[in-house]
Amino acid sequence: MEIFKQLLPQIAQVKPLTSNAEIVCWEAYDQSGTLLGYAFAKDVPELGADFPGMEDMDKYQVTGIVDTKEYKIINIDISLHPKGPEEPWTTEITEPKFKKQYIGLTVKEIELSPDGKIDAISEATLSSNWVTTAIRDKLEEIIKQTKTAH
Repeated sequence: MEIFKQLLPQIAQVKPLTSNAEIVCWEAYDQSGTLLGYAFAKDVPELGADFPGMEDMDKYQVTGIVDTKEYKIINIDISLHPKGPEEPWTTEITEPKFKKQYIGLTVKEIELSPDGKIDAISEATLSSNWVTTAIRDKLEEIIKQTKTAH
């Protein structure tokens, strides 16, 4: 809840939206009970991902809020995951310059350029791609769940 309030201070209450007993996102409401958006949290890459060298790769926690009409990103935070390596390859992905690229984008625009509107971080193309793909996949999941729920 606190991380979501940092992204959108008007949030007074969140309610989980689940599918198959898994939380897809949280409905975020203001004081008057108006739905402000859908809040989400995602580990990147999924902590279960397993391939050679995985333990040395950077890991991130992504949290964000999307609007309820066009499913555009209202605000987003990308931070280093506490279970990531002690010496991250790059912290540029957690910098405001990278994060602000997502704000105002729809699911179709969240793709690395030239196909989409996200510029990868030099020397962190793999991490840039993971984060971008995870955000797009999460939005697709939210759209699928909320369009059937309402």
